[in-house]
Amino acid sequence: MKDIDIDNIIESVNSEKKEEMRAQLHARLGMSQNEEPRKKDRKRFFSPKVISFGIAGLCAVCLAIVLPISLHKSASSPSSAKYTYNASDFSDADLGFTIKDYAEQTGKNILYIDWYDIADDYMTTKYFLPNKVNDIIYLSEELYNGETGDHVCLSVVNTNTNVDTLDSIEKACNFHYTYNDTNIGWSYSLSLSTAYFEYDAYKYYILLYDPITEQSILDIVKSMFK
Repeated sequence: MKDIDIDNIIESVNSEKKEEMRAQLHARLGMSQNEEPRKKDRKRFFSPKVISFGIAGLCAVCLAIVLPISLHKSASSPSSAKYTYNASDFSDADLGFTIKDYAEQTGKNILYIDWYDIADDYMTTKYFLPNKVNDIIYLSEELYNGETGDHVCLSVVNTNTNVDTLDSIEKACNFHYTYNDTNIGWSYSLSLSTAYFEYDAYKYYILLYDPITEQSILDIVKSMFK
């Protein structure tokens, strides 16, 4: 099995602002940065009803804002130009709702990891160019599964756009698997599994921290197509 440079991947994906978000997420979970990730049999931090109520209220407020927002130069656009960015090009902010909500409210065929009803917590971030807050380049969502203890990060960008930190995830995927007529690149180690695939107009990048099994990352990918 090809060795994966785990430190480089984590370092490239988690910028200084990403670390700040992770610290905030850990604080909400009552964890310190140095604590081990929580494993199986964890109790939920929030109940599904509380989360659903909060998301519903937030979406009602944000509905008028989200509809005109779209991922930068989507593949359905007449333009076939390619766009390449470095992590330092972006500003970021809390999206305010989930990738699932974004997909439903904009009518876009975007896949997501549907752990919302069982998640201990989750955070969805939009990345955009400075002074262009509504011109989203890509979305990233972290979720903690309250039933399995899994911690996953999903990033979504359209197929016309390359981001250097996301490209490093694709390069780490040294195995290949076909599911639903889709070629999935993936990798596995005890501390981190990665996956990459393209579907419809978007590219998907997944990080699974401390995977329970070698197949866990593929199980997550397959669940996104249901």
